[in-house]
Amino acid sequence: MKCSILLLVLFTCGAAAQQPFSFQRTQHSREVSFIQLDSAKGVRSTVIEYPKFLVVIELPMIDAGANRATNLAEDVPKAQRYLQYLTREYQKPVKYVLSTHWHLHSLSGITPFFEHGAQLVVAQSNWHYSLAQGMLPQAVAQQYRKQVISVTRDTVLLAKSANPIEVWFLDEQYRFKPTKDYLFFYFPKSQALHASCMCAMNHVDFAQRPTFMYNDRVSDLDRAIRVRQVPVEQLIKLNAEYDATTDTYREPVFSQAYFSEFKQRGTPLHVAVKAYTSIALDRLNHDRDSLLNVLVQQKVSPALLNSVVYECLREQAWPQAVAWAHLLNLIEPGDTNYIDTLGEAYYQSGNLPMAEYYSRVLQRLDAPNFPDALATWARNKAN
Repeated sequence: MKCSILLLVLFTCGAAAQQPFSFQRTQHSREVSFIQLDSAKGVRSTVIEYPKFLVVIELPMIDAGANRATNLAEDVPKAQRYLQYLTREYQKPVKYVLSTHWHLHSLSGITPFFEHGAQLVVAQSNWHYSLAQGMLPQAVAQQYRKQVISVTRDTVLLAKSANPIEVWFLDEQYRFKPTKDYLFFYFPKSQALHASCMCAMNHVDFAQRPTFMYNDRVSDLDRAIRVRQVPVEQLIKLNAEYDATTDTYREPVFSQAYFSEFKQRGTPLHVAVKAYTSIALDRLNHDRDSLLNVLVQQKVSPALLNSVVYECLREQAWPQAVAWAHLLNLIEPGDTNYIDTLGEAYYQSGNLPMAEYYSRVLQRLDAPNFPDALATWARNKAN
């Protein structure tokens, strides 16, 4: 397969925090603002203002997604300061906190909001998973259980208001989402859809990049819109893209026109991945050097091969996943993210001794980001 297609990097990473409890508000429209926390530079909390209260989408006290092993209680002081900021800035209470999925850049530090009467809207499976992993003390969860709105199907929030919110429930039919279930939040009044990190697009100069691959989450996003047959003029994402030319972050919003052109010009990642997963295991094992030579000469992106590994895992093609993970680490040696992929491939395939070995390697190389890789792989498998 020709690999002249450029792989588009679809996730931005926040810079290290300098003053962890300062906030910056960007007014997007009369009712919608984006809030940046210094402890989470790359992600945004979205605030929707109603006449007598606020609705907050996502509580990203940190940039980390699924990889940080933590208890949500660690982020409570940051959340307390955030709630104080919102109260001071808007002079209104927070009525609802909307969470798209269980990752920590979506839901962390919820306790202070519970204490002040806010209700949490969350997919039922995500809430149960968070509790099972100890991300919130059971006593706290029990105390505020009546303030949790567990979603298992499409529903409507604030239906009688001038600005209702349609809650879209994405189940197992949407195969590219990062968690078992996922929520989107659609605002018919403004025809805006908050898709968080499922809106996996960056700004592309189409003249400079006439062809590129895009994250398959975009395919699920497109499908969710087509299934519900509603007009969407704006797409809101979790990550704010850093613009090096201006040393600023862009608003995390894309127009429908850009979304359409992005899909038309780009190629879904799974289309390219399929060309690699179809390679026979015998060739992977016995013709590895020549295959490696082809991959290097064609400058195949490590990120693409990483997706190949996880597609093999999804298909339960365990030997192929391990073989591709080894090739990935030959192409990009020493990268802890890809060592993590290799260890997870061994874990998912049931080879615990090798999984334990790579867990120790990760802890030795990068303990802050990989304190217990085995536990993370177990959570990933369960979810």
